[in-house]
Amino acid sequence: MGVFELLEVEWQGLRDDRAAAEALAEVCASAGGAASLGELERYVRSAAPGDADRVLLALVTRAVDGDRLAGRVLTQLLLPGARALARRWWALGDPDERAAAVVLAVYQRIRQYPLARRPGRVAANVLMDAAHELRRSLPRVAHVPCEDPGVHQAAGPHRGAHEIDPAAELGEVLCRAVGDGVVAAEDAELIARSRIGGDRVADIADRRGVRPRTLWDRRHRAESALVAAYATRR
Repeated sequence: MGVFELLEVEWQGLRDDRAAAEALAEVCASAGGAASLGELERYVRSAAPGDADRVLLALVTRAVDGDRLAGRVLTQLLLPGARALARRWWALGDPDERAAAVVLAVYQRIRQYPLARRPGRVAANVLMDAAHELRRSLPRVAHVPCEDPGVHQAAGPHRGAHEIDPAAELGEVLCRAVGDGVVAAEDAELIARSRIGGDRVADIADRRGVRPRTLWDRRHRAESALVAAYATRR
């Protein structure tokens, strides 16, 4: 069971937990007098943006002060956005790895939310900050693309603070390519894990139960498709 599924299972227990609702009584009151966390969730999902944001602000204010339950509830309310981030960031690894990284980033952004500077649009700000954190967490490119599987060149020297991070740039290109239908999701993950994550193609092939040569060929075809689709659009 993945991270998102585990959170949903836990939420099934929390949503009707009377003690949990009582612990967040003030927040529930701001959510139309919700009698449970499940009712609070339904209120936020159906309320006007301003009304929903008022509840999210109450939750994040408590979370910043160390209220773990408030942080957990806010994380649950932001799961649709977190799932979208996990689908986008192929370079972070397989689906379970991406889900874990995204949930951690979202929770950290909740606990460190800058209340004084951003007293509104809580959901958008948390997810935006989480996306920035995920981008910074991308490992640097482990190998530069090359057609010959026998050639492995080390990535260049450490770049300056204002230069483009090639790992982040490649990750964004892969996300775009999957959305555009240029490459399949499976091939995008192959490129991300081998070019960015540094996994050996032979190890990936072993996990997938195929020959390494098959993956070398697939990666070469996918990278050729990326070049054909985007190289002239810069």
